[in-house]
Formats: sequence, structure tokens, C-alpha cells
Amino acid sequence: MSAARFCAHMWRCIGLAVLWGMSVCATAGTPAAQGDLQVLQAGQPAFEIQSDIPTLLEIGASAGIDAIAGGARGAFVPHPASTIQPLDDHSTLWMQLRLHRNADAPSPWTLHIPLPHLDQAVLYQPDGKGGWRRQEAGDTVAVNDWAHPGLYPDFELQLPAGTTQTVYLQIRNYKHSGIPLRLASAEARQAQRSVEYVAIGAMVGTLLMLLGSCLIHYAVTGDKAHGWYAAYTALIVVVITSAAGLSGQWLWPDSPIWSNYSYMVLPVLGVGVTVLFVRHVCGLRNRFPILERCLAWFGWACLPLACLSFLPERTMAADLHGAYLAIGPLLALGAAIATWRRGNTIGKWLFLAYLPQSLAVLYLAAQMYSLVPTLWEARYAMLAGVAFSVPLLLQALNMRTRERREVEDRANALPTQDALTGLLNKEQFMVQVEAALTRAVEDKEPAAIVLVEVTNHENLRKAFGDALAEQCLLRAVVKLHRVLRDVDPAGRVDTARFGLVLEGLSSRNTINERMVRLIASGLIPLPGLQPEVTLHFHVTCVLLNEMIPDPRTILDQLGALMSEMSPRTRRPIRFLEPEMTVPAALQAASEFGPNDTQSLGLLGP
Repeated sequence: MSAARFCAHMWRCIGLAVLWGMSVCATAGTPAAQGDLQVLQAGQPAFEIQSDIPTLLEIGASAGIDAIAGGARGAFVPHPASTIQPLDDHSTLWMQLRLHRNADAPSPWTLHIPLPHLDQAVLYQPDGKGGWRRQEAGDTVAVNDWAHPGLYPDFELQLPAGTTQTVYLQIRNYKHSGIPLRLASAEARQAQRSVEYVAIGAMVGTLLMLLGSCLIHYAVTGDKAHGWYAAYTALIVVVITSAAGLSGQWLWPDSPIWSNYSYMVLPVLGVGVTVLFVRHVCGLRNRFPILERCLAWFGWACLPLACLSFLPERTMAADLHGAYLAIGPLLALGAAIATWRRGNTIGKWLFLAYLPQSLAVLYLAAQMYSLVPTLWEARYAMLAGVAFSVPLLLQALNMRTRERREVEDRANALPTQDALTGLLNKEQFMVQVEAALTRAVEDKEPAAIVLVEVTNHENLRKAFGDALAEQCLLRAVVKLHRVLRDVDPAGRVDTARFGLVLEGLSSRNTINERMVRLIASGLIPLPGLQPEVTLHFHVTCVLLNEMIPDPRTILDQLGALMSEMSPRTRRPIRFLEPEMTVPAALQAASEFGPNDTQSLGLLGP
């Protein structure tokens, strides 16, 4: 099997998955055809025309159905059904179909073209009186005026049983396009329509639920990123519904002008906004400044390109739009790969989001140049890829927002936290100490002030260098957190000294138990670390229910007590003892004489 046929089968399968069982019904079996004659039979209620179709291309104003049917414009030439037709604003394509309905085939039948972006499609069928019955559809016609309002042109065929009838299809479009033609009985077509609406409704409904979730999050938290993302999701919903034909049927069924131009404007805006969102999420300014500027210029270029859609000559605009729609997902995929290679997990989510979309776009671009077989299902696969990327982009946005908040929190904490350990700096720790002393004096709340020192830090620094000494301090902080509760403040008060405020403790035994665990954990070397390094902790404490020290000198007092310990002391935990008070001696002599004292009634006779 060739690579082209493999790609064709792959995208057909993706299209089938997007539209569920609709395409299965439409493409089951091989169409019954004899040359250019399409045979409608009961055993095959739905199929796509695969045989050669006679076509005639008019340049300039059309001569009309009577001239075309009479051969005034020349003979029809058969072309493969998958041919890309060279259409533009100044040409008209005529397609001749010879249809034969077997006697056992159901009636009526339908002919539909699954391309919502066609400018105009008109079906001419003999009325049996020498004239023609005309049915019109297309985005230059109000949907309410279509022969059968729907997602795309859909016509009803009244074919007498056992006879052959020739019908003509007139096609106008602003750009080159393949024209897939599908025939189905009325009953089979109704089932296809139901599946189409369910599939598209499920896709759009999921995105609307995501939009509602973002709006609720924005209303509750005021997060601007989620607010802009809600606007982006709303735009993508409109783009998807417009490309699927749903917007033309439900949002602007009486506006053929906007319906005509929306197929050019909305996809360009969607791609531009997507590229700008990817640029915001990836944060490439520092590592990839050139790529970041390319994304910015490419994203904002959607505005002037969208305005080109309203020029009288739309052929050049269509070519520019095609290139823009093809390059956009590839740029987003490149930004995702650059972010992933940088080690940021956001890139993985973006890569998963834009890989299916980029493959679909490449296949559609290859179709335009007839490099691969024409498959209308590839367009639905691209829409599915766009819808699939929306929740994945939200996941990437949430991760990016969380990372930025963590960076902002760390930046805001720099004036109050130690840069190495993340603990409170000395000034902020003293604020917590003063608050604990105030509560102990006014409310009699028990607490303990503890000073912990890594006594062998200086020896480790001299023996192994500054890097290992800093790692030891970080290990010491980890071990401190194991004996602290969330409500206990901790700070770094010196190079290798840490201060703790243990709330609610009034017993020395409880403090001893915690500090013994700390000291013992420091003596356990880290597994796999060479050379083996242990941490030696010394601890001094003061219980606020025993004494209320001066907040200005409390650290000096605890430090002085710690300096009395030897490096190999057997008592690494010591408490600051309250000062002993001596009662004053009573004086034997008094200023009052015995008579004066007796006269005051202070002494008896």
C-alpha cells in the first residue's frame, strides 16, 4: 500500500470516529455504477460517488441551465470524483449526473455535498413538463431559503422507478475545492442527520461546559488568565460551529453576507488567537526570543488577514488564508517542542494538543495540491483536533499559572524569608518571639523558645567545602520540620543556628522528647551519600511558664548557654533556669519608738 493510500485510510478512520456512524452508513460497500450511471438500489441506501463525473467549467457569466443542457457551452468531460476543481469568483462548475432508481429501491432519495463553505450549489432536475425544478443552497443564500435547511447543501431527488434521469449540479465557490457527492435514501439520510447533530452537539456541549467552568472560576477568583481563556473558548466554539455549518443554521440563518464571509474570517481569527495563547503559556522570551517574536507577529497578523476577506477579489485572500491556517498549528507545535525540550512539562501537554491538528492541516494542504486523495472527512478530523486542544490548553494554562504564582509568592516572601532555607529571617522571627511573650504575659498561654545549632557545620565547611555545608543546612531544616507543627514559627537566626517557637508546651519532658528525635535523626547519615555526613545538634530552651525573658536579650541568653556546651557534651539539651530570688532581711530597728508604736495600735501592751 502506498503512503498516499495509507494517509487516506488513516484520515478516513479519524473522520469516521468524529462523525460516529454517519460515515459508515455513507461509505459502506462499493457504489453501484455503470460508467457515469449511478444506480440506486435497496441493498445500498447510502453511498458516495466514486466513479468519474462529467463536468464543465464556465468562465465568466453563466449561460444558464438550458444552454448547458443543450450543449451550447460544449461537451461535458469526465473527471475523477476526487478532482480538485479550479473554482474562483469568476467561474461556474457544472456537474452532470445520470441516476437510475431500481424498482425495489426506496423513494425519495437525497443528494448532499458535505461542504458548508460552498458559495452556491443549485440542483436542476427535470420536472416532466419540459422545464426544470430548481433547488438552491450555499452560504451566499440565507439558510432559511435553502431547499432543505441543514449543515450543508442537501437536495431531494424525485426519481421514477425503473427509469434513468439526468440532473445537473451548478457549483460556485471562491476557491479551489473538491466536490464530494453523496447519495442516500430519505430514511438513511435522516439517520445520518441525527448522528451528525448528536456528534457535533456533544463536541460543542463539552466545550460550553468548559466555558462555564472558566467563567465561574473567573467570577470567584478574579483570575484574568481564566477570563481571557473563557473568551478564547467562546471564539473556538463559534469557529467550530461555523466550520461545521451549525452557526449558519442556528445563529445567522437570515444573514447570507456574514454566513459567506464567516468561513474566511473566523478560522483566521481562531488560529491567530491560539498562537497568541500558546506564546503566553510557553514563556519563550528568555530562551527563544526569536521564536517568541515570530509567534507574536504571526498571531497579531490575523487581524489584517481577516480584513482581506472583504475585498472584492477573494482569490488572493483565500491563498493567504490557506497558508496562514497551515502554518499556525505548525508554529504552535514548534513552540510546544521548544518548551518541552527546555524541561517544562507544559510543552508535553501542548504537543499532545497540537499534534493531531497539525497532521490534519498538513493533509488538507496536501489535498489542495493533489498530493494525496481528497477526503472530506479530514476537515472534520481537524475540527475534532481543534476541540481536543481546548481542554489540553487549559491544563497547560493552569500549570503555567501555578508556576507563576509560586514564583510570585517566593518573590513576595524574600523580605521575610531566608533565601537558602526558606525559614523566617531573624527580624521576622523576633516578631514571632515578641508575640509569644506577649501572649504568655497577658493570656498565660504556655510556649517555649528554642535555639538549635548545627555544631559541626564549620568543620564540614572546612573539610568538604561550602556547597556540602549548605546541603547540610538544608538537611537540618528538613529534620526541623519533622518535629515542628504547622503553627510553630521557625527562623534562621545565624549561620548554623535556628530559632523555634513551640506553641502550647509547658513541660520539659515534651520538649525533651521532640529534641531527642531531632538529635537522633541528625546522627543518621543520608543513604548513598559519600562521604557519610552526620549532623550534630545542640539545643537550648526556655519555658515561658517558668520565666519571661527580655525579648531583646533572649537569643543572647540562649546563645550564652549553648556556648557553655562542649562539642562532645553528654547533655545536648539544656534549659534556661529562672533566676533565684533571695528574700530581703528584716531590720531590727525601726524609726518608731516603742511608745509611738504602741500609740498607733500596731503592738499590744
